[in-house]
Amino acid sequence: MSSPPSELVSSPPAQLTLELPAPPATAETPLVPVRMVNEYVYCPRLAFLEWVDGEWADSGDTEEGRRAHVRVDAGGGKLPAPDEIDEKPDFVARSVMLASDALGIIAKMDLVEGEDGTVTPIDTKKGKRPHVPEGAYEPERVQVCAQALILEDAGYKVGEGAIWYAGSRERVRIPLDAELRAATRAAISNLRLTAASGRLPPPLVDSPKCTKCSLAGICLPDEVTFFRNKLPPRPLNPAADTALPLYVQEPGARVTKSGEVLVIEVEDAEKNKKKTEVAIGDVSELVLHGPVSLTTPALGALLRDEIPVTYASTGGWVLGHTVSTGHRNVAIRIAQSRAAFDERRALVFAPSMVGNSRK
Repeated sequence: MSSPPSELVSSPPAQLTLELPAPPATAETPLVPVRMVNEYVYCPRLAFLEWVDGEWADSGDTEEGRRAHVRVDAGGGKLPAPDEIDEKPDFVARSVMLASDALGIIAKMDLVEGEDGTVTPIDTKKGKRPHVPEGAYEPERVQVCAQALILEDAGYKVGEGAIWYAGSRERVRIPLDAELRAATRAAISNLRLTAASGRLPPPLVDSPKCTKCSLAGICLPDEVTFFRNKLPPRPLNPAADTALPLYVQEPGARVTKSGEVLVIEVEDAEKNKKKTEVAIGDVSELVLHGPVSLTTPALGALLRDEIPVTYASTGGWVLGHTVSTGHRNVAIRIAQSRAAFDERRALVFAPSMVGNSRK
């Protein structure tokens, strides 16, 4: 039996899609950081874990990126009001915080340059410029475009964006064309809708991104994929932790914070002050012996990075500890509580525990 002519074969109608923009932000809706929009374009599951579930894990890459931002986060310069731009000479403003309620996002911009009545947001990245036709990867271009949209929503005229790559000391121009603007608005809307739904997106399948992700041990991409598609997990080897305990034993020493660095100040017999600086990322634990003071900003930075502080007597006897709240994923705790009171799930789970205990 011969096949009918191709012109007589009808194909099924294409699936129609309906754009569903996120609703405007309200006082009850937290503004989404622009860096999370970057993460969403890179991996929706990663963005959800960090923004919605509050998960975080440092790696060598995150520490290097934090150090690359020490200078730009120091601040410097002031962003003039939109109606003052034309009357102002060329200017540079660092560490500018702006938000857009219409878009539902907020950004801390590393650098904003003003010239000839227009402003240019410039984002800092730790690595080297990638050799791609667009000059930068899509997540980074979307992040800069989102900063530009915030500036425009505030009344500024934006000509283009830029990225400064600290690793190669190169500045890459980012044209803000219609395609990039549409992709950025879609990413913002999709991230906000995903967060509002409360449903964790599926992991990437066999993606090289997972091998470099600091949240791989929390996300468990290959383990989840194994139960869904029976693909064997890859060996995702985490980088070795090079952080070490920091002991401060000099009586009268003072531990302060400057950017992402701990500063230990010691005064000698001639009243001369000596300072020692240690990157916070290089510290696994801070141990204070005897009369050593610790400032509140320094303690806050250590708690944010989940670095414990131990207080000891001059002779080394431990007096107590200060630790952070640790795991903040409320959704996991709720799911665990529900499972504990679900008799059916408990009966399914119990035999596996008994079986494992016999091995």
